[in-house]
Amino acid sequence: MNVRYYGINASAGTTALCERLGIARPPMRSSYTRHHHEQMEGADLVVRSAVIPGGERLRIYHELRNDADDDLAATFVHELDHPAIDAPAFELPDHGAPRSLSLTTDALASAPAIEQLHDLGLAMRKPRSVDTDDTQGADTVPPANFATLLWGGVSFEEHEWVRTLPNGDRYAYAVMEQRTWIRPGPVALGTNIQSFRASLELREKVGRSIAWCYDTDTGEPLIASEAVDLCLNLTQRRAIAIPAESHSDTDPDFHPELAPR
Repeated sequence: MNVRYYGINASAGTTALCERLGIARPPMRSSYTRHHHEQMEGADLVVRSAVIPGGERLRIYHELRNDADDDLAATFVHELDHPAIDAPAFELPDHGAPRSLSLTTDALASAPAIEQLHDLGLAMRKPRSVDTDDTQGADTVPPANFATLLWGGVSFEEHEWVRTLPNGDRYAYAVMEQRTWIRPGPVALGTNIQSFRASLELREKVGRSIAWCYDTDTGEPLIASEAVDLCLNLTQRRAIAIPAESHSDTDPDFHPELAPR
């Protein structure tokens, strides 16, 4: 099952809980996702939700589970552009808390200047303008489609998502954790943008990276996304050490000093 479908379920859960709270669905300010167990196509999934008390903004926790066997597919924390509300005491369970990322950083507030990213050679997409594919025919980009600002457009270098090991096995990277920040306010059709990416950490089987998309006219970051990726042997369906050629690909982009603060 495509993991983007998990996020759609969680977003629907946020909308439903806001309705129960008697508030209009506020815009998303940040989201955290942690993937647990892959679910097969056709599985019935249920969302269980709770308000996280405290903090400045309304935060909602979701668990996405298989309705048949209660298997945990993914957990989410949504931070909304709405003041925090009084709620019963609730603490994130261990399986819902971040493993390698933080819920207290702000990648937009701590984003480097766009000029610095150009100087470091970290552009991953060619400059472009927000088009009707981004806005889905509207005048502004729908919140659910903000990821296209980061990953749409033309890449400077083409990389195969699925690669081949010397023994013929196929491998790729799976996102295990992700935190995304979205600037409040609309992004209009025709806005000039460009995306950048840096590697922050590289372990034996796991890499951590961050990507930003900027309004190139104002220099303002519009969206940022920090992710933890696990290297997977798709043929044997198991985690493996990151191949040496992938290490060398990442080295020029390795800038841990650009991690969110």
